[in-house]
Amino acid sequence: MNELIGIKNLNSFQDINDIKRELLVFDKIFIVGLHEWTEVIEKQMFKDSRSLLEQKGLMSLNDFVIYQGYLTMNDMVNENGGWKKYHENKKNPDLEFRNQNLEYLIQEKKVIFDYDELNSRKKYNDVYKQITPIIESKLNDSTNQSFTKLFDLCNLCHDLKTRIISTSYDESKFTAIPFDSSIYSIEGITNTKAETYNLILNDFPIIEIENISWQQIFDFKNDPQVYNSIWGLRNWITNISKSNKTPGEIEEEYRYLKNKYEQAIKIHKLKISNSLFQTSIQITAELIENVAKLRLRKLSDLLFKFNENKISLMETELKSDGSQFSYLFKIKNKFSK
Repeated sequence: MNELIGIKNLNSFQDINDIKRELLVFDKIFIVGLHEWTEVIEKQMFKDSRSLLEQKGLMSLNDFVIYQGYLTMNDMVNENGGWKKYHENKKNPDLEFRNQNLEYLIQEKKVIFDYDELNSRKKYNDVYKQITPIIESKLNDSTNQSFTKLFDLCNLCHDLKTRIISTSYDESKFTAIPFDSSIYSIEGITNTKAETYNLILNDFPIIEIENISWQQIFDFKNDPQVYNSIWGLRNWITNISKSNKTPGEIEEEYRYLKNKYEQAIKIHKLKISNSLFQTSIQITAELIENVAKLRLRKLSDLLFKFNENKISLMETELKSDGSQFSYLFKIKNKFSK
């Protein structure tokens, strides 16, 4: 089955706990801008725009602006003592923790940033033709103005590239979804499926995410029952995204079905609780008699009733309206206090 890849841009990456939440939904996270950052800042591959173009050759205006932003940042830091001094001044436990976790996720291939892994080059180039006039207009406005204007333009280009990738990936291997919010609505870039995934993320179960380890997340998603419920959610999103419903209508259906499912599970759990209470009384009363008389078969029959309740709950989860959202409830039940 295709991997589900969430796409966000480097400028929106602030808190490692956001990545934990996102990896409960997506198989991998693609960070736009991390590739350019690595080449310009970490590897110091280019001194200026000229050396960039000499090594990279022709590139889209959008990509050039992103690189230019990092080159400008590199020059500013070097003029003020270099990156070593910058890191010493900015060093703090939260930043160290974030960087260590990011390195781990890159090693585990849960965070990726190589564009060649995703892109269908033809589609990629076609979409760029559509957005180039927008960038040119912004670029003309920012000429000979402050660094703030340039970095605002870079943020725009990161945002556009996030959406461009989501329309140009290799569909035989991946499903790629941008999940950063965007103020730019451009035909052919923003799609219903992305909006639906963002609806789910914005309504994500409230859990103490900072106390959850990466291994707990990976083990949880690999559980067979949980794995099946993940695909139930993804299938619902895919199907409803193909309908002619507006984002508002999709949200209405989502909230209606989710609430109906939640109520069905609550009612069933109340029935189970009542049944367990009655069963426990019966077992307590009969346990002494059965053990005293060595009626072990009768005892095993009584204990089997507990498994019947578990099976009954699983059946309710599968049959109830809104069962497509059972994964969200499994997250809440697993990780909530």
